[in-house]
Amino acid sequence: MDKTTQLRAELYRLKEREAALLHELDMIRAAAARVQGTLDELMHTSKGALVHKLPNETLVAILEHATTFHCTTCVDPCWKWLSVCRRWKSVITHTSSLWAHMSITPRWTQAMVKRHLVHSRDMPLTITIRPLPMRERWFGITGARRHLLLLVAPLAGHAGRWRSLDIRGFPPSTLQCMLDQFDCVSLSRVERIHIESDKYESGVIPWPSWITPEACPRLTHLHLSAFHIPDVVPAFDLDSLALITDNTQWSPSVPSLPFALHDVLLSSTRLASLTLYGTGRSFRDLSLAPDSIPLPHLRTLSLYPRDVDMPGLEHVLMALVAPELRHLNYVPRWPTETLTPDMFHRPDAPRFPRVTHLRIRNAISGRHDMPAFASALPMVQHAALGGAEVAAFLAGPRPRPVDHWPRLESLAVIEPEISIMENVFRWLTDRGAKKPLRVSLEQVANSSEFAEYHERLMRYAIVELHDVGIKIGKAVFPVSPSLRAVRIRV
Repeated sequence: MDKTTQLRAELYRLKEREAALLHELDMIRAAAARVQGTLDELMHTSKGALVHKLPNETLVAILEHATTFHCTTCVDPCWKWLSVCRRWKSVITHTSSLWAHMSITPRWTQAMVKRHLVHSRDMPLTITIRPLPMRERWFGITGARRHLLLLVAPLAGHAGRWRSLDIRGFPPSTLQCMLDQFDCVSLSRVERIHIESDKYESGVIPWPSWITPEACPRLTHLHLSAFHIPDVVPAFDLDSLALITDNTQWSPSVPSLPFALHDVLLSSTRLASLTLYGTGRSFRDLSLAPDSIPLPHLRTLSLYPRDVDMPGLEHVLMALVAPELRHLNYVPRWPTETLTPDMFHRPDAPRFPRVTHLRIRNAISGRHDMPAFASALPMVQHAALGGAEVAAFLAGPRPRPVDHWPRLESLAVIEPEISIMENVFRWLTDRGAKKPLRVSLEQVANSSEFAEYHERLMRYAIVELHDVGIKIGKAVFPVSPSLRAVRIRV
Protein backbone atom coordinates (compact mmCIF):
# COMPACT_ATOMS: atom_id res chain seq x y z
CA MET A 1 0.00 0.00 0.00
CA ASP A 2 1.40 3.36 -1.01
CA LYS A 3 1.67 6.37 1.26
CA THR A 4 -1.35 8.18 -0.26
CA THR A 5 -3.67 5.32 0.57
CA GLN A 6 -2.40 5.23 4.19
CA LEU A 7 -3.02 8.95 4.69
CA ARG A 8 -6.53 8.69 3.28
CA ALA A 9 -7.29 5.78 5.68
CA GLU A 10 -5.95 7.75 8.65
CA LEU A 11 -8.01 10.82 7.66
CA TYR A 12 -11.15 8.70 7.37
CA ARG A 13 -10.57 7.26 10.88
CA LEU A 14 -10.06 10.72 12.33
CA LYS A 15 -13.24 12.01 10.66
CA GLU A 16 -15.24 9.14 12.21
CA ARG A 17 -13.80 9.88 15.63
CA GLU A 18 -14.61 13.60 15.21
CA ALA A 19 -18.22 12.74 14.37
CA ALA A 20 -18.48 10.48 17.43
CA LEU A 21 -17.04 13.17 19.68
CA LEU A 22 -19.37 15.81 18.25
CA HIS A 23 -22.32 13.50 18.91
CA GLU A 24 -21.15 12.88 22.47
CA LEU A 25 -20.65 16.63 22.97
CA ASP A 26 -24.21 17.29 21.82
CA MET A 27 -25.48 14.73 24.31
CA ILE A 28 -23.42 16.26 27.15
CA ARG A 29 -24.65 19.74 26.30
CA ALA A 30 -28.25 18.53 26.28
CA ALA A 31 -27.78 16.83 29.67
CA ALA A 32 -26.13 19.93 31.08
CA ALA A 33 -29.03 22.01 29.84
CA ARG A 34 -31.51 19.71 31.56
CA VAL A 35 -29.56 19.82 34.84
CA GLN A 36 -29.29 23.60 34.59
CA GLY A 37 -33.05 23.84 34.07
CA THR A 38 -33.75 21.62 37.06
CA LEU A 39 -31.31 23.61 39.20
CA ASP A 40 -32.86 26.92 38.11
CA GLU A 41 -36.31 25.61 38.99
CA LEU A 42 -35.09 24.37 42.37
CA MET A 43 -33.41 27.69 43.13
CA HIS A 44 -36.57 29.51 42.11
CA THR A 45 -38.77 27.43 44.40
CA SER A 46 -36.31 27.43 47.34
CA LYS A 47 -36.27 31.14 48.07
CA GLY A 48 -36.49 31.85 51.82
CA ALA A 49 -35.53 29.83 54.90
CA LEU A 50 -35.79 26.06 54.69
CA VAL A 51 -37.87 26.03 57.87
CA HIS A 52 -40.73 27.41 55.81
CA LYS A 53 -40.64 24.22 53.72
CA LEU A 54 -41.14 21.90 56.70
CA PRO A 55 -44.39 19.94 56.83
CA ASN A 56 -46.85 21.25 59.40
CA GLU A 57 -46.43 18.16 61.57
CA THR A 58 -42.64 18.64 61.75
CA LEU A 59 -42.99 22.36 62.48
CA VAL A 60 -45.43 21.64 65.31
CA ALA A 61 -43.10 19.02 66.82
CA ILE A 62 -40.23 21.54 66.86
CA LEU A 63 -42.37 24.26 68.42
CA GLU A 64 -43.77 21.89 71.06
CA HIS A 65 -40.22 20.98 72.06
CA ALA A 66 -39.23 24.66 72.20
CA THR A 67 -42.07 25.57 74.57
CA THR A 68 -40.36 23.61 77.35
CA PHE A 69 -37.07 25.57 77.04
CA HIS A 70 -37.87 29.22 77.59
CA CYS A 71 -37.53 31.64 80.48
CA THR A 72 -40.45 31.38 82.91
CA THR A 73 -40.42 35.16 83.45
CA CYS A 74 -40.60 35.97 79.72
CA VAL A 75 -43.66 36.25 77.52
CA ASP A 76 -44.84 32.88 76.26
CA PRO A 77 -43.08 32.05 72.97
CA CYS A 78 -46.38 31.37 71.19
CA TRP A 79 -47.02 35.10 71.15
CA LYS A 80 -43.68 35.76 69.46
CA TRP A 81 -44.12 32.99 66.91
CA LEU A 82 -47.47 34.34 65.78
CA SER A 83 -45.73 37.27 64.13
CA VAL A 84 -43.23 35.21 62.10
CA CYS A 85 -45.47 34.74 59.05
CA ARG A 86 -49.06 33.98 58.08
CA ARG A 87 -48.40 30.24 57.83
CA TRP A 88 -46.92 30.05 61.30
CA LYS A 89 -49.81 32.06 62.70
CA SER A 90 -52.31 29.70 61.11
CA VAL A 91 -50.50 26.55 62.26
CA ILE A 92 -50.00 27.80 65.82
CA THR A 93 -53.55 29.09 66.19
CA HIS A 94 -55.02 25.72 65.18
CA THR A 95 -52.60 23.55 67.23
CA SER A 96 -54.03 23.20 70.74
CA SER A 97 -50.94 21.52 72.20
CA LEU A 98 -48.87 24.70 71.70
CA TRP A 99 -51.26 26.61 73.98
CA ALA A 100 -51.36 24.02 76.77
CA HIS A 101 -48.20 25.38 78.46
CA MET A 102 -48.96 28.66 80.26
CA SER A 103 -46.03 30.53 81.83
CA ILE A 104 -47.91 33.46 83.34
CA THR A 105 -46.14 36.57 84.67
CA PRO A 106 -47.44 40.06 85.52
CA ARG A 107 -46.51 41.06 81.97
CA TRP A 108 -49.48 39.04 80.75
CA THR A 109 -52.97 40.43 80.25
CA GLN A 110 -56.24 38.70 81.02
CA ALA A 111 -56.93 38.56 77.28
CA MET A 112 -53.73 36.52 76.79
CA VAL A 113 -54.80 34.06 79.51
CA LYS A 114 -58.24 33.66 77.99
CA ARG A 115 -56.80 33.16 74.51
CA HIS A 116 -54.55 30.37 75.80
CA LEU A 117 -57.54 28.71 77.42
CA VAL A 118 -59.59 28.95 74.23
CA HIS A 119 -56.91 27.78 71.80
CA SER A 120 -55.79 24.91 74.06
CA ARG A 121 -59.31 23.46 73.72
CA ASP A 122 -59.46 20.21 75.71
CA MET A 123 -55.70 19.74 76.18
CA PRO A 124 -54.38 19.18 79.75
CA LEU A 125 -52.87 22.43 81.04
CA THR A 126 -49.39 22.91 82.49
CA ILE A 127 -49.56 26.21 84.40
CA THR A 128 -46.59 28.13 85.78
CA ILE A 129 -47.01 31.48 87.55
CA ARG A 130 -43.96 33.55 88.46
CA PRO A 131 -43.29 37.14 89.56
CA LEU A 132 -41.08 39.46 87.58
CA PRO A 133 -37.34 39.61 88.31
CA MET A 134 -36.50 41.41 91.54
CA ARG A 135 -35.59 44.68 89.83
CA GLU A 136 -38.99 44.80 88.14
CA ARG A 137 -41.25 43.57 90.92
CA TRP A 138 -44.31 45.61 91.61
CA PHE A 139 -46.83 43.16 93.06
CA GLY A 140 -46.76 44.90 96.45
CA ILE A 141 -48.85 47.68 94.99
CA THR A 142 -52.62 47.24 95.37
CA GLY A 143 -53.24 47.77 91.67
CA ALA A 144 -50.58 45.23 90.75
CA ARG A 145 -52.11 42.62 93.06
CA ARG A 146 -55.49 43.25 91.48
CA HIS A 147 -53.89 42.68 88.09
CA LEU A 148 -52.52 39.30 89.24
CA LEU A 149 -55.94 38.25 90.47
CA LEU A 150 -57.41 39.10 87.07
CA LEU A 151 -54.83 36.79 85.48
CA VAL A 152 -55.53 33.92 87.87
CA ALA A 153 -59.32 34.10 88.01
CA PRO A 154 -60.04 32.54 84.56
CA LEU A 155 -57.95 29.46 85.44
CA ALA A 156 -60.44 28.27 88.06
CA GLY A 157 -63.09 27.57 85.44
CA HIS A 158 -60.71 25.18 83.67
CA ALA A 159 -59.53 23.26 86.77
CA GLY A 160 -60.79 20.06 85.20
CA ARG A 161 -57.97 20.35 82.62
CA TRP A 162 -55.11 21.14 85.00
CA ARG A 163 -52.21 18.72 84.78
CA SER A 164 -49.63 20.76 86.68
CA LEU A 165 -49.93 23.91 88.79
CA ASP A 166 -46.66 25.62 89.78
CA ILE A 167 -46.74 28.97 91.65
CA ARG A 168 -43.55 30.33 93.24
CA GLY A 169 -41.90 33.52 94.40
CA PHE A 170 -44.81 35.65 95.63
CA PRO A 171 -45.15 37.05 99.18
CA PRO A 172 -47.49 34.97 101.39
CA SER A 173 -50.20 37.63 101.45
CA THR A 174 -50.25 37.91 97.66
CA LEU A 175 -50.07 34.15 97.26
CA GLN A 176 -53.04 33.64 99.56
CA CYS A 177 -55.14 36.10 97.54
CA MET A 178 -54.24 34.21 94.36
CA LEU A 179 -55.15 30.83 95.85
CA ASP A 180 -58.47 32.20 97.13
CA GLN A 181 -59.49 32.44 93.47
CA PHE A 182 -59.53 28.63 93.39
CA ASP A 183 -61.87 28.12 96.35
CA CYS A 184 -64.67 27.31 93.90
CA VAL A 185 -62.75 24.31 92.50
CA SER A 186 -64.65 21.13 93.27
CA LEU A 187 -62.92 18.71 90.89
CA SER A 188 -59.52 18.90 89.18
CA ARG A 189 -57.44 16.38 87.28
CA VAL A 190 -54.23 18.03 88.45
CA GLU A 191 -51.34 15.62 88.98
CA ARG A 192 -48.64 17.98 90.29
CA ILE A 193 -49.02 20.93 92.66
CA HIS A 194 -45.98 23.00 93.65
CA ILE A 195 -46.78 26.19 95.57
CA GLU A 196 -43.98 28.09 97.26
CA SER A 197 -43.88 31.61 98.65
CA ASP A 198 -41.00 34.06 98.41
CA LYS A 199 -38.25 32.63 100.64
CA TYR A 200 -37.33 36.15 101.81
CA GLU A 201 -40.85 36.87 103.08
CA SER A 202 -42.30 35.55 106.34
CA GLY A 203 -45.86 34.41 106.85
CA VAL A 204 -47.99 31.28 106.99
CA ILE A 205 -50.81 30.50 104.57
CA PRO A 206 -53.86 28.39 105.44
CA TRP A 207 -54.08 25.00 103.80
CA PRO A 208 -56.13 25.50 100.58
CA SER A 209 -59.61 24.06 100.99
CA TRP A 210 -59.58 22.60 97.47
CA ILE A 211 -56.42 20.50 97.95
CA THR A 212 -58.23 17.35 99.05
CA PRO A 213 -58.41 13.79 97.71
CA GLU A 214 -62.00 14.43 96.64
CA ALA A 215 -61.19 17.56 94.62
CA CYS A 216 -57.81 16.32 93.32
CA PRO A 217 -58.15 12.54 92.95
CA ARG A 218 -55.22 12.23 90.51
CA LEU A 219 -52.70 14.20 92.57
CA THR A 220 -49.34 12.42 92.83
CA HIS A 221 -46.87 15.26 93.54
CA LEU A 222 -47.54 17.78 96.33
CA HIS A 223 -45.05 20.48 97.39
CA LEU A 224 -46.32 23.21 99.73
CA SER A 225 -44.06 25.82 101.31
CA ALA A 226 -45.04 28.28 104.10
CA PHE A 227 -48.44 26.62 104.62
CA HIS A 228 -50.18 25.80 107.88
CA ILE A 229 -50.05 22.06 108.40
CA PRO A 230 -53.60 20.89 109.27
CA ASP A 231 -54.22 18.60 112.22
CA VAL A 232 -54.70 15.78 109.72
CA VAL A 233 -53.10 16.05 106.29
CA PRO A 234 -55.58 14.66 103.72
CA ALA A 235 -54.94 11.03 102.82
CA PHE A 236 -53.70 11.31 99.24
CA ASP A 237 -51.96 8.49 97.39
CA LEU A 238 -48.78 10.38 96.46
CA ASP A 239 -45.48 9.69 94.75
CA SER A 240 -43.80 12.79 96.20
CA LEU A 241 -44.61 14.92 99.26
CA ALA A 242 -42.82 18.06 100.51
CA LEU A 243 -44.17 20.17 103.37
CA ILE A 244 -42.19 23.22 104.45
CA THR A 245 -43.22 25.42 107.37
CA ASP A 246 -41.57 27.39 110.17
CA ASN A 247 -44.70 27.85 112.24
CA THR A 248 -44.95 26.06 115.59
CA GLN A 249 -48.77 26.20 115.30
CA TRP A 250 -49.68 24.94 118.76
CA SER A 251 -48.60 25.51 122.33
CA PRO A 252 -47.22 22.81 124.66
CA SER A 253 -50.15 23.53 126.99
CA VAL A 254 -52.58 22.28 124.33
CA PRO A 255 -53.28 18.51 124.49
CA SER A 256 -51.00 16.69 122.08
CA LEU A 257 -52.55 15.79 118.74
CA PRO A 258 -51.60 12.69 116.71
CA PHE A 259 -48.95 12.85 114.03
CA ALA A 260 -50.49 15.00 111.28
CA LEU A 261 -48.98 12.98 108.42
CA HIS A 262 -49.95 9.55 109.71
CA ASP A 263 -52.89 9.01 107.33
CA VAL A 264 -51.26 10.42 104.20
CA LEU A 265 -48.08 8.35 104.68
CA LEU A 266 -50.00 5.15 105.25
CA SER A 267 -52.18 5.77 102.18
CA SER A 268 -49.24 6.73 99.92
CA THR A 269 -47.95 3.24 99.29
CA ARG A 270 -46.06 4.43 96.16
CA LEU A 271 -44.35 7.36 97.89
CA ALA A 272 -40.82 7.76 96.50
CA SER A 273 -39.79 11.16 97.93
CA LEU A 274 -40.57 12.75 101.31
CA THR A 275 -39.38 16.18 102.49
CA LEU A 276 -40.32 17.68 105.88
CA TYR A 277 -39.09 21.12 106.94
CA GLY A 278 -40.21 22.74 110.17
CA THR A 279 -40.42 22.49 113.92
CA GLY A 280 -41.44 19.32 115.65
CA ARG A 281 -44.65 20.99 116.80
CA SER A 282 -45.60 21.78 113.21
CA PHE A 283 -46.33 18.10 112.62
CA ARG A 284 -47.96 17.52 116.02
CA ASP A 285 -47.01 14.57 118.22
CA LEU A 286 -43.87 12.85 116.95
CA SER A 287 -43.80 10.11 119.58
CA LEU A 288 -43.99 7.50 116.87
CA ALA A 289 -43.61 3.77 117.37
CA PRO A 290 -40.57 2.28 115.63
CA ASP A 291 -41.25 0.64 112.26
CA SER A 292 -44.86 1.85 112.28
CA ILE A 293 -44.94 3.53 108.83
CA PRO A 294 -44.09 1.22 105.92
CA LEU A 295 -42.94 3.03 102.76
CA PRO A 296 -41.61 0.23 100.55
CA HIS A 297 -40.85 2.48 97.54
CA LEU A 298 -39.31 5.48 99.33
CA ARG A 299 -35.98 6.43 97.74
CA THR A 300 -35.40 10.01 98.98
CA LEU A 301 -35.92 11.27 102.54
CA SER A 302 -35.06 14.86 103.50
CA LEU A 303 -35.63 16.12 107.05
CA TYR A 304 -34.87 19.71 108.10
CA PRO A 305 -35.71 20.24 111.81
CA ARG A 306 -36.06 23.91 112.72
CA ASP A 307 -35.89 23.69 116.53
CA VAL A 308 -34.49 21.54 119.31
CA ASP A 309 -37.79 20.27 120.72
CA MET A 310 -37.93 16.61 121.65
CA PRO A 311 -39.23 14.44 120.25
CA GLY A 312 -38.35 15.88 116.86
CA LEU A 313 -38.16 14.83 113.25
CA GLU A 314 -35.50 12.25 114.09
CA HIS A 315 -38.35 10.05 115.31
CA VAL A 316 -39.63 9.91 111.75
CA LEU A 317 -36.41 8.06 110.87
CA MET A 318 -37.12 5.33 113.38
CA ALA A 319 -40.79 5.05 112.41
CA LEU A 320 -40.13 4.43 108.73
CA VAL A 321 -39.68 1.05 107.11
CA ALA A 322 -37.97 2.03 103.86
CA PRO A 323 -35.74 -0.77 102.56
CA GLU A 324 -35.23 0.96 99.17
CA LEU A 325 -34.06 4.33 100.56
CA ARG A 326 -31.15 5.73 98.53
CA HIS A 327 -30.90 9.45 99.45
CA LEU A 328 -30.93 10.56 103.09
CA ASN A 329 -30.65 14.24 104.08
CA TYR A 330 -30.84 15.31 107.73
CA VAL A 331 -29.90 18.95 108.31
CA PRO A 332 -31.18 20.66 111.51
CA ARG A 333 -31.07 24.42 111.74
CA TRP A 334 -29.19 24.34 115.05
CA PRO A 335 -26.59 21.85 116.36
CA THR A 336 -28.67 19.21 118.11
CA GLU A 337 -26.60 15.99 118.20
CA THR A 338 -29.90 14.10 117.94
CA LEU A 339 -28.76 11.24 115.70
CA THR A 340 -27.33 8.16 117.38
CA PRO A 341 -26.21 4.79 115.95
CA ASP A 342 -29.24 3.07 117.52
CA MET A 343 -31.56 5.02 115.22
CA PHE A 344 -29.99 3.37 112.18
CA HIS A 345 -29.96 -0.18 113.49
CA ARG A 346 -32.76 -2.66 113.90
CA PRO A 347 -32.19 -5.63 116.20
CA ASP A 348 -31.22 -7.84 113.27
CA ALA A 349 -29.99 -5.52 110.48
CA PRO A 350 -29.29 -1.90 109.44
CA ARG A 351 -32.42 0.22 109.08
CA PHE A 352 -31.41 1.77 105.72
CA PRO A 353 -28.92 -0.66 104.18
CA ARG A 354 -29.09 0.76 100.63
CA VAL A 355 -28.44 4.46 101.22
CA THR A 356 -25.89 5.70 98.66
CA HIS A 357 -26.21 9.51 99.13
CA LEU A 358 -25.89 10.89 102.65
CA ARG A 359 -26.08 14.53 103.77
CA ILE A 360 -25.82 15.27 107.51
CA ARG A 361 -25.00 18.48 109.34
CA ASN A 362 -25.45 19.70 112.95
CA ALA A 363 -26.76 16.29 113.97
CA ILE A 364 -23.92 14.02 115.18
CA SER A 365 -21.49 14.01 118.05
CA GLY A 366 -18.24 12.05 118.07
CA ARG A 367 -19.04 10.82 121.56
CA HIS A 368 -21.08 7.99 120.07
CA ASP A 369 -19.84 4.74 118.57
CA MET A 370 -19.05 6.19 115.15
CA PRO A 371 -17.83 2.93 113.55
CA ALA A 372 -21.21 1.43 114.41
CA PHE A 373 -22.88 4.51 112.92
CA ALA A 374 -20.92 4.23 109.67
CA SER A 375 -21.43 0.48 109.39
CA ALA A 376 -25.21 1.02 109.55
CA LEU A 377 -24.95 2.70 106.13
CA PRO A 378 -22.58 0.32 104.31
CA MET A 379 -23.46 1.38 100.74
CA VAL A 380 -22.64 5.12 101.01
CA GLN A 381 -21.00 6.42 97.82
CA HIS A 382 -21.54 10.19 98.19
CA ALA A 383 -21.37 11.87 101.60
CA ALA A 384 -21.87 15.55 102.51
CA LEU A 385 -20.84 16.38 106.08
CA GLY A 386 -20.82 19.44 108.30
CA GLY A 387 -17.97 20.38 110.61
CA ALA A 388 -18.99 18.23 113.57
CA GLU A 389 -19.67 15.29 111.28
CA VAL A 390 -16.26 15.62 109.61
CA ALA A 391 -14.62 15.45 113.01
CA ALA A 392 -16.75 12.47 114.01
CA PHE A 393 -16.19 10.42 110.85
CA LEU A 394 -12.69 11.46 109.74
CA ALA A 395 -10.75 12.25 112.93
CA GLY A 396 -8.90 9.80 115.12
CA PRO A 397 -6.58 6.85 114.51
CA ARG A 398 -6.93 4.35 111.71
CA PRO A 399 -9.25 2.76 110.78
CA ARG A 400 -11.53 5.75 110.93
CA PRO A 401 -15.35 5.52 110.79
CA VAL A 402 -15.32 6.80 107.21
CA ASP A 403 -13.24 3.78 106.23
CA HIS A 404 -16.37 1.66 106.76
CA TRP A 405 -17.63 3.11 103.45
CA PRO A 406 -15.53 1.16 100.93
CA ARG A 407 -17.65 2.41 97.99
CA LEU A 408 -17.15 6.10 98.80
CA GLU A 409 -16.63 8.14 95.61
CA SER A 410 -17.12 11.72 96.76
CA LEU A 411 -17.00 13.73 99.97
CA ALA A 412 -18.54 17.20 100.37
CA VAL A 413 -17.44 19.37 103.28
CA ILE A 414 -19.97 22.06 104.22
CA GLU A 415 -18.54 25.43 105.39
CA PRO A 416 -14.99 24.13 105.83
CA GLU A 417 -12.75 25.71 108.43
CA ILE A 418 -9.03 25.28 109.01
CA SER A 419 -9.46 22.59 111.69
CA ILE A 420 -11.90 20.72 109.49
CA MET A 421 -9.56 20.89 106.53
CA GLU A 422 -6.76 19.47 108.69
CA ASN A 423 -8.87 16.39 109.47
CA VAL A 424 -9.70 15.92 105.80
CA PHE A 425 -6.06 16.30 104.78
CA ARG A 426 -4.82 13.77 107.34
CA TRP A 427 -7.41 11.24 106.25
CA LEU A 428 -6.51 11.68 102.57
CA THR A 429 -2.81 11.35 103.41
CA ASP A 430 -3.39 8.08 105.26
CA ARG A 431 -5.75 6.91 102.54
CA GLY A 432 -2.87 6.92 100.08
CA ALA A 433 -3.07 6.11 96.39
CA LYS A 434 -6.45 4.39 96.34
CA LYS A 435 -9.24 5.02 93.86
CA PRO A 436 -9.39 8.79 93.08
CA LEU A 437 -11.85 10.61 95.33
CA ARG A 438 -13.82 13.75 94.51
CA VAL A 439 -13.84 16.30 97.34
CA SER A 440 -16.36 19.15 97.16
CA LEU A 441 -16.05 22.19 99.41
CA GLU A 442 -19.38 23.97 99.83
CA GLN A 443 -19.99 27.52 101.05
CA VAL A 444 -16.31 28.32 101.08
CA ALA A 445 -15.08 31.57 102.62
CA ASN A 446 -11.78 31.99 100.82
CA SER A 447 -8.66 33.09 102.70
CA SER A 448 -4.91 32.74 102.37
CA GLU A 449 -4.90 29.89 104.90
CA PHE A 450 -7.59 28.03 103.05
CA ALA A 451 -5.78 28.43 99.72
CA GLU A 452 -2.80 26.61 101.20
CA TYR A 453 -4.91 23.63 102.27
CA HIS A 454 -6.74 23.62 98.97
CA GLU A 455 -3.44 23.22 97.14
CA ARG A 456 -2.46 20.32 99.37
CA LEU A 457 -5.82 18.59 98.94
CA MET A 458 -5.47 18.58 95.17
CA ARG A 459 -2.51 16.23 95.50
CA TYR A 460 -4.85 13.47 96.60
CA ALA A 461 -8.29 14.23 95.22
CA ILE A 462 -10.31 15.96 92.53
CA VAL A 463 -11.35 19.17 94.30
CA GLU A 464 -14.51 21.13 93.47
CA LEU A 465 -15.51 24.44 95.02
CA HIS A 466 -19.17 25.42 95.36
CA ASP A 467 -20.72 28.70 96.61
CA VAL A 468 -17.33 30.35 97.01
CA GLY A 469 -17.04 33.60 98.96
CA ILE A 470 -14.25 36.05 99.68
CA LYS A 471 -13.73 36.69 103.36
CA ILE A 472 -12.75 40.25 104.33
CA GLY A 473 -12.68 40.66 108.08
CA LYS A 474 -15.86 39.06 109.38
CA ALA A 475 -17.82 39.66 106.20
CA VAL A 476 -18.12 37.08 103.43
CA PHE A 477 -18.89 38.29 99.92
CA PRO A 478 -20.22 35.74 97.39
CA VAL A 479 -18.34 35.06 94.17
CA SER A 480 -20.35 34.22 91.09
CA PRO A 481 -20.06 31.88 89.35
CA SER A 482 -18.69 29.24 91.69
CA LEU A 483 -15.09 28.21 91.15
CA ARG A 484 -14.27 24.61 90.34
CA ALA A 485 -10.64 23.58 90.47
CA VAL A 486 -10.16 20.08 89.14
CA ARG A 487 -6.77 18.44 89.24
CA ILE A 488 -5.31 15.28 90.65
CA ARG A 489 -1.85 14.00 91.35
CA VAL A 490 -1.35 10.36 92.15
